[in-house]
Amino acid sequence: MRHNPKSLNLPLFTGLLAFGCSALSADLQIDISNAKQSNGLVYFALYDSAESYEEREMREGAISTESDTPPSAVFTGLPPGDYAITVYQDVNANRKLDTNLIGIPNEPYGFSQNAMGAMGPPDFTAAAISLSADDETQVINIELRN
Repeated sequence: MRHNPKSLNLPLFTGLLAFGCSALSADLQIDISNAKQSNGLVYFALYDSAESYEEREMREGAISTESDTPPSAVFTGLPPGDYAITVYQDVNANRKLDTNLIGIPNEPYGFSQNAMGAMGPPDFTAAAISLSADDETQVINIELRN
């Protein structure tokens, strides 16, 4: 019986490809400080470029603040690159960031690098963190402001 050598290498190549791809990703853990204990949620948004940050195209999630443990979230399987994270705590559980008449948040909020903008949110470069392929898990802390 004759074997085609190319077909024998396919499982090996597929296995190496899968192993190689997993080595090119990392996890990003976001720890939040100064969260108020409430019935609301802490909302996270992860942006992978200045364009996605400006267009509000993001991966997002939410976590409860009912426990005594500070909120934390993990984004898994991220490719190396620059990321910006925005966070806000929905204290009154109405599923939105409440602001005053001129748009200043009335609820706790924060950005990666604890960046602040002069008139509005900081730009992507001010809030960006770099995630490399060498990072198995990178932990950042965001302090909520109000």
